[in-house]
Amino acid sequence: MIKFFRKIRQKLLSENKISKYLIYAIGEIFLVVIGILIALQINNWNENKKERAKEKNVLEDIINNLNRNNDLIKNSLITIKEIDSSSDIIISVIRNKKSYSDTLGSHFFESTRSGGLLFPLSTEGYESLKNAGFDIIQSGSLKGEILELFEISYKRIKEKSQWTTERANQYNDYFITIFKGEQPDILVPLDYNQLLNDARYISMVVDIKAQRSWYIADILDCLSQSEELIKNIKHELKESY
Repeated sequence: MIKFFRKIRQKLLSENKISKYLIYAIGEIFLVVIGILIALQINNWNENKKERAKEKNVLEDIINNLNRNNDLIKNSLITIKEIDSSSDIIISVIRNKKSYSDTLGSHFFESTRSGGLLFPLSTEGYESLKNAGFDIIQSGSLKGEILELFEISYKRIKEKSQWTTERANQYNDYFITIFKGEQPDILVPLDYNQLLNDARYISMVVDIKAQRSWYIADILDCLSQSEELIKNIKHELKESY
């Protein structure tokens, strides 16, 4: 092909057809430019295809990550709400001066627990995104939702869990002066009648419940945010792929 074009140029020059030669030369340059642009376009298309495939894998990893965390959060909420229910029972018993029964032992124990039971949440999908680069996500709003959940909401409930646990632990020194532990997860009052009128004790139980309630609210908000993010990621995958 190159030899063919070279022969045409030489023939035009030998025949002294300068104007035709110039037109031909411009045409040849134009074809070269078009060829380069087409090659660049193909290369860009291939690169974009690779980026989109990588984005799809990352988003699917994040969905799997969120589903595992949501299962963990839901299971933890069941336990935390059971603990909270024990607090309600003890508060009702104390305020209404109800008679003692052996079934209260487990509720006395549970009511002193903070409920900060949430295990460390997985961030594997998010780590995949960080390794791939945040710019790989085409949707700016989706990128913002992912960042907010992993960098703000997850960290907030982790910090709240630690704080509520530390808050509840501050009361342990007093609890051991009014209870005896006859068996695991059971607390028996040393003097039940005195406990019924112990304003300090009831204020501690109420305070632990309040901290736990705020913690539960944060967990529910995080769960709702996570479920909304899953829905939006699925929508993005459906629309783009």
